Amino acid sequence: MRGEAEKTCFELVKANLNKDVFFAMSYEDDYIVKKAFAEAVPNPKQSEFPDFVFDEGIIEHFQVTSSFENRKGSTMAREKNDINRDFQNRARDAAENLSEGQITIHSVETPPYWHKRHSYENYVDSFKGNFERHIESLKKYDGAKKQRIFMIEYSDSALRMSKKYASDLMLEVSYGDLLTRENPAYRISRDIDMLRYIHDKQDMVDFVVFVNKNCFHVAFVDVIKTQNALEIVKLLHEGYDFNCAMVGSSQFGIGVSVPHKEGDADI
Repeated sequence: MRGEAEKTCFELVKANLNKDVFFAMSYEDDYIVKKAFAEAVPNPKQSEFPDFVFDEGIIEHFQVTSSFENRKGSTMAREKNDINRDFQNRARDAAENLSEGQITIHSVETPPYWHKRHSYENYVDSFKGNFERHIESLKKYDGAKKQRIFMIEYSDSALRMSKKYASDLMLEVSYGDLLTRENPAYRISRDIDMLRYIHDKQDMVDFVVFVNKNCFHVAFVDVIKTQNALEIVKLLHEGYDFNCAMVGSSQFGIGVSVPHKEGDADI
């Protein structure tokens, strides 16, 4: 069933299409993608593939994770559900133990929980597994699909990247701003192996829109034409190393309780 996650990601991409987010794409390609996001609407058949449709094709959204997954789904997702249940229980207990007859300011929080089972390898498995499953759905789709766009969202905040440098680089000399550190948040436009993977899928998918939306309120959008993905690889030279940082979750809430006066209506 289509929900808010798809719509939110769609609107985030639209808001970023006026920025420098296009890779290995001509002006005509840029126009095709911008037009698709300007004209696409949610699929009226809410439970069916794809998520969004426009006259010439489809936009399909799916999420990927760097958390360990099994038949029950993502470890991180289950852990977040446990944190939410803990928070709801704490909030209910706080509400039941409020002092009567006085205004009370109360807060509820859960202890920090650190999500440990993240890795780049998990991310690759999740990306490829989801990509293949959605290609199978695309094959069965009998609507317009001249332009096929996969909108892929990663929001775990764990994946990090760091640029590789030549092993024989002289350490005793300066290099101006060539060693300026990029934002460490993962970008698929820096990942040689994943660029090769999506290039191999050019017969099925025309454009990949990758969204890294993390908990630091920063979003990175990479729009890549699959047919030209190897052109990006030519610029990456030594490439990047990828790893996962430790990420944690908790919930916090604060409220004010005001007792009813006699004769007040319940709200």
